[in-house]
Amino acid sequence: MNAKFRKAIMVTLLCTSITIPIQTHAYQEPTDYVHMKTENMTVYSAYGAKIAASEKQGTYSVKANIVNNRQPLEVEIFKNGQSGVLKQMVKKGVMEPVAYRDEGDRVIATIHYNAELKFEYPAQIYFRDIENSAYSTYITTLAQRGIVQGSQPEYFGVNDSLTRAQFSALLVRAFSFEQKQTKQYKDVNAKKSWYGGHVGALHSLGIINGKTPNIFDPNGKITRQQAILMLGRTLDVVDFVPEEYGALPYEDSNDFQGELLRYTKTLYGIGALDDNTDLLPNQYITRGQFAKMLAVTLEASGRL
Repeated sequence: MNAKFRKAIMVTLLCTSITIPIQTHAYQEPTDYVHMKTENMTVYSAYGAKIAASEKQGTYSVKANIVNNRQPLEVEIFKNGQSGVLKQMVKKGVMEPVAYRDEGDRVIATIHYNAELKFEYPAQIYFRDIENSAYSTYITTLAQRGIVQGSQPEYFGVNDSLTRAQFSALLVRAFSFEQKQTKQYKDVNAKKSWYGGHVGALHSLGIINGKTPNIFDPNGKITRQQAILMLGRTLDVVDFVPEEYGALPYEDSNDFQGELLRYTKTLYGIGALDDNTDLLPNQYITRGQFAKMLAVTLEASGRL
C-alpha cells in the first residue's frame, strides 16, 4: 500500500521549521501530513491533529487531540537493533496487538487511540493441528502478533467455526480499533462480557449488525458471506481503495449483488478467498479460512 506526499510540508517541531521530504506511508491517497518527530519515531496525522510524542527506554508514547477509529495516526518507528513484535499498552501490564507493517529497518503502525508502544519478544507458537493445513502460515503469522490464539493448548481449532463474539474480537484486535461500549443489544452486557467493547466498536463503525435491532446473538456462528461483508466494510472504514476486478470464478456467485458482489470481488482480487469452484456463502466459515482472509486483508491495507 504505497502512497506519497504530493509535496513536502512545513511543520514546526520544538520551535524549528523543517521540511519533510516525500516518503511512503500506509495511507492510500496522497495527502499533506502534520507530524511530530522524536529520535527514532515520527508520528503522522492526515487530519491536522496536534501531536505529542516521546520515547524513553524502548517505550514510545503518542498522544493527539484527533485520533479515533476513523481518524487514525500513523507511527513510524526505526528499530535500531530492537527486535520482536510491536504491541500497545491498553493498561498497566496489559499489552495488546497493534496493526503495523514491517519494513525491515522500521515498522509503520496505525493506531486509533493514544497509546504507548513497545517491542516484545513473540510468544513461541505451536499448534498441532495446523502442520498440514493450507492456512498454517497465516495462522502462525497472526498468532505471533497476538491476534489469534488457540482454542485450547497446542490446538488452534483450524476446522472449528467462529462465533459472532469471537469474530468481533478478532477483527477489532487485528485492526487495533478502540473498543466502544454499546447499549444497543439486550444480550450483550457492556460491562461484564469480554466481547462487549469489540461488538460496540464494530457496531459504531457500521461493520456489524445484530440479528435484530436489539439482539446481537454473540454465540451465533458466522457464515462465509457474513465474513466477506464485514471484512469488506472494514476495508471501507480504513479507506482501502480496491482495483477494478473482473468476474468471479465461483459458480454459486451469479446472484450476488450490491455489497456482497463488490466485497467478494475485492477480497478475491487481493487473494483473501480460496480459489474453488463454489464459494458456498451460506456455509459456516472455519477458523483457518478466516485466518487467511484476515491476514491477507491486513497485508493489503498496509497493516501486516
